[in-house]
Amino acid sequence: MRGRILALACACLWVTVASAAPLPPGARLLGLAVIRNGSRTVIRLRLDRRVGHDLFTLARPDRLVLDLHRTVSALAALPQAAGLVRAVRLGRQGSSLRLVFDLRRAVLPRSFYGAPGPHGDRVLVLVLRPLRKSGAEPSAVIVDRRLRRGLKPIVVCIDPGHGGIDSGAIGPNGLEEKVVTLAIGLRVRRDLETVPGVRVVMTRTGNYYVSLRQRRRICQRAHGQLYVSIHANSFPDRAISGAMVFALSRHGATSTLARWEARSENDQAARAHEEVYSVNLRHRSPGLRRVLLHLAQTATIHESLRLGRAIIHTLGALVPLHDETVQQADFAVLRTPDIPSVLIETAFITNPVQARELAEPWFRHRIARGIAEGILHDLRENRRTRLALSVAQARRGASRVVVEPGDTLGGIAQRYGVSVRRLRLLNHLNSSLIVPGEVLIVPGARGR
Repeated sequence: MRGRILALACACLWVTVASAAPLPPGARLLGLAVIRNGSRTVIRLRLDRRVGHDLFTLARPDRLVLDLHRTVSALAALPQAAGLVRAVRLGRQGSSLRLVFDLRRAVLPRSFYGAPGPHGDRVLVLVLRPLRKSGAEPSAVIVDRRLRRGLKPIVVCIDPGHGGIDSGAIGPNGLEEKVVTLAIGLRVRRDLETVPGVRVVMTRTGNYYVSLRQRRRICQRAHGQLYVSIHANSFPDRAISGAMVFALSRHGATSTLARWEARSENDQAARAHEEVYSVNLRHRSPGLRRVLLHLAQTATIHESLRLGRAIIHTLGALVPLHDETVQQADFAVLRTPDIPSVLIETAFITNPVQARELAEPWFRHRIARGIAEGILHDLRENRRTRLALSVAQARRGASRVVVEPGDTLGGIAQRYGVSVRRLRLLNHLNSSLIVPGEVLIVPGARGR
């Protein structure tokens, strides 16, 4: 035991080149690579033949020691550190070639030989996983990348306007705006939730009051990526009809009607609950506060206008529009600086004909369908969200395939008729390296 402790202590004293003493005949280490792969680190050693090896860890500081029996080094240089490996050192231990990997933290190592290369060389693979803080080794379970590195859904916030003591506008038939907006909002949620990769958050799901500030906070806390507020228009001239889409304006309203709508919506909310909008940048200087808000809102308004145009395109194919361009006004509910937001006036509830239509489920469903299709169109055109949608869609019809010894990513791709690039995308792989026991998501695979 004392001899083993003394031998292990010598691990930190070796230089990074092989000893000048005569080396025993045996295998040659031809290549060495350290690769970061997610939370793990993979070490690949290319040998001209298969050899026995010993693998163990040391603590204080954390190190991994690999002894390759009857092996000499043919490396031109040692690899750069990566992932859990902080540095690599090379030395000898009797007839064995010893590699010492200085670690950033304690690991749970695993080793296995991969399939032989084209020239008969063998690849020894070491997989290092961070050791749990408790120090207990995790049970031997198959690691599913979907669970470990799951794709986050796109969060869309649907805000049915008004509610509770705030009834909103009232039509000549007694129809309340709060009833219409909730019905349409719930239908939009139903349409969107059938799409893989989309999660819908509602600011309200019943007849109760939610302040403007609370509505924005609900979306922010859910990490919303889009905010869509649903309303029913009103105007003193009852002959006016059609749907409108609004985005926030920093420089005044784009029309008299837009100015009227913004003032009307903001005043109704203020009467229902006395509250003044403010952005939480109080600890910043006034100058910095203005700059930050300007930059954030400029980018957000640009994205909001794009979203609004998409909704106008799809909504206009199903219901009449009052205006085919996105209007802009200072709606309080749209003032969240970092979330693209639009307000949709679905129809004029003060118009007797449209008030009757808004009372009909078929008309509400048509409006909801137009809104949902516009949202999806925007998500698919946005480079930041279309990738998440395509991956989620592919995963819906995919199966789980367990990697077996000798498997390669290229071989699995060829077997199931899918590209390597798509497999890497679906499984969040940083490289084409896979290890036995892992579970890959393969579209169209039947498993085995």
